[in-house]
Amino acid sequence: MTVRHPSAVRPAVDTERRARRSAFLLPAVVLGLVVPRMLLTGEYAGLHGDLAWTVLAALAVSTAAVPLLAPLVPALESRAADTARLRVALPTHTDPGPRLRGRLDVVARRVVRLHWVGRLMPVLPLVLLLQADWDRPGAVPAAVVVVAGYAALQSWRLRQTLAAARWVAEPPGPLRDVPAPSWWETWLGGRRLLALTGLSTVAVVVVVLVTG
Repeated sequence: MTVRHPSAVRPAVDTERRARRSAFLLPAVVLGLVVPRMLLTGEYAGLHGDLAWTVLAALAVSTAAVPLLAPLVPALESRAADTARLRVALPTHTDPGPRLRGRLDVVARRVVRLHWVGRLMPVLPLVLLLQADWDRPGAVPAAVVVVAGYAALQSWRLRQTLAAARWVAEPPGPLRDVPAPSWWETWLGGRRLLALTGLSTVAVVVVVLVTG
């Protein structure tokens, strides 16, 4: 497929600063959503009590270690800068440059193809609320944080999907070829996913009937 757009303007932003800020989003999400889960249910990854808190702390430290070490490791620094450029270019609809242009074409296409995944997001806080032990201290504030956090994630996902759809329809930059979708993109997007789900359901029914 060939795409074109008359403009080819790079984002006029401080990508270095954005790279350092965006790198800390993952540990922030971990702490912002998993800690309230601990307060609601008292467990994480099947663990309880001090052991669960220890694993959670280790997870937060490990996710924060990469951005903290990035300035000391050129490869990590370069990767963080590229990620920041992509995150800026998609919502602002600006050309990230020839080196990242094709990569963002693929990312935008995948976001559009897999937009249905976001529809499952409301199920996650609902499950947590159903599992919650409301007698635990801090359960109610934790529930508010969980709902607000997932609502913010859903809003961000919607904005990303709209930006990706615009990118696919009118990609900035010069005329270029976009790589063909991989096999898993084709299967997970559109009607093939429904077919796969249907086949899985039939297989489960057959197994139950045969073994029952």
